[in-house]
Amino acid sequence: MNRRAFLASLGTAALASQVPLRAQEGPAAASGRITLLHTNDTHSRIEPFGPGNGAISGLGGVSRRATLVRQLRQQLGSVLLLDAGDTFQGTPYFNRYKGRLDYQLMRMMGYDAGTLGNHDFDNGVGMLVEAMEAMEQLQHANAPFAFLNCNFDCKGAPALQKRVRPYLVKDFPGVRVGLTGIGVAFAGLVAPKNHEGITWRDPYESLRPVVKRLREVEKVDLVVVLSHLGYNLNGTGPDDLHLPGQVAGIDAVIGGHSHTFLETPTRVPQAQGETLVFQVGFGGVNLGRMDFAVARGQVRAASGAAMPVLA
Repeated sequence: MNRRAFLASLGTAALASQVPLRAQEGPAAASGRITLLHTNDTHSRIEPFGPGNGAISGLGGVSRRATLVRQLRQQLGSVLLLDAGDTFQGTPYFNRYKGRLDYQLMRMMGYDAGTLGNHDFDNGVGMLVEAMEAMEQLQHANAPFAFLNCNFDCKGAPALQKRVRPYLVKDFPGVRVGLTGIGVAFAGLVAPKNHEGITWRDPYESLRPVVKRLREVEKVDLVVVLSHLGYNLNGTGPDDLHLPGQVAGIDAVIGGHSHTFLETPTRVPQAQGETLVFQVGFGGVNLGRMDFAVARGQVRAASGAAMPVLA
């Protein structure tokens, strides 16, 4: 696809995010609404992509994303800003700042939560923790950023373990949201010395008790999984597209790892309702948006689209 066609498609997707929510079956009127804004695989891309990058030339940039997020928050009110991992690695900014700058900018932008990708371990657990500490020490920033993962056993890395939680609950008018995260297997992606003290567990098995707790104990209306598994691995491993069929009770999967460009979420039918699975490429060229209307503990309407990050 050439750049002109690509940008045209992104413009169409952005307009789609402004249309009314597509109603699902159910007699109850919506009692609350929530918008999920999200990124994945930003890979230390602080500045926009320059010329010579094909269809993504001129797209992205942290400053532009921050402006778009601020505008949407002012318009919508109930918003969560989320990330699906691989914040690190990819530009000289990472080589110089070792991820500290990325996390500091995310906190200043007001990210609520994110999960960890394989490249976030590229400099080892110690440097990952140092980047987290630098973010924690940042003054005059927005609310703390929560790191979510339920399938990394971090008992052997206590400094990381105390900074990574299995789930998070956020309350908004009429909507209680449960968030959790999962990561891809380290084998073949992360050198053993770089994830020392951390053991990978099967994400499907790890998610089931967490989702059950969110539904039955925390009484959330919406369950959101931040996933760094990849969109569709065609049966070679756990992935986002097959996740809803393996773990019941998930409303949205915000994915990463495979750098998949989707214009709108993939709707995966469930026994009751559906799960929206979404991923918006890489490098921060798009900001994902999903809107949910909830009533009586059930999703009554949902929509979404990729929004281009333009000048």
